Amino acid sequence: IKAGIQGSQDAVNKFFNGIIPDFIKDGVGILSDQVKLWRWSNQVEIIKKAQEKIESSGLSKRQISLKVLVPIIQNSSLEEDSNMQDKWASMLANAATGNLEVSPNYAAILNELSPLEVSILEKIYVEVNKETDYKKRKALQFDASKLKSILSASDEKTDLIIENLYRLNLLQSPAGQGVMLGNLPFALRTTK
Repeated sequence: IKAGIQGSQDAVNKFFNGIIPDFIKDGVGILSDQVKLWRWSNQVEIIKKAQEKIESSGLSKRQISLKVLVPIIQNSSLEEDSNMQDKWASMLANAATGNLEVSPNYAAILNELSPLEVSILEKIYVEVNKETDYKKRKALQFDASKLKSILSASDEKTDLIIENLYRLNLLQSPAGQGVMLGNLPFALRTTK
């Protein structure tokens, strides 16, 4: 049994070598505890950031629905990127103050975004909000080549990012005008 356990531990260590930080892979028994400790540490940091945001806003806290709170806490605990941790803290602070409505699906959406995708959305948000007229703002379009220049990425990577943002319904493909399929308007879906 001891040889089997040692062999299993060696296999686990070999798999995780270079994938996760060394402090986590000290052994099979410790691995779970170390991951829990690391997640707990992330949760604490995000909660501290959220508390700072609440205090600086001057707003008071209110009770948060568990349907909103639990996914934020669980998903944010896995985040390593400091900018993304700040996004999680902002979401938690907004939910705690009621300053902005936080839908239960926001945590799932943020959890599926990379730091690069969040950066793109921030840049689009800044550009869009330069237009004050709602109807004009709603009609704004961003060309894939503009996103590609923001990303400094290949066409393939740009298309993959755009497709993911479409999938999450954070961006919409431009719709064509004047083409009908029976009684229904037809829109060509493109990443352009």
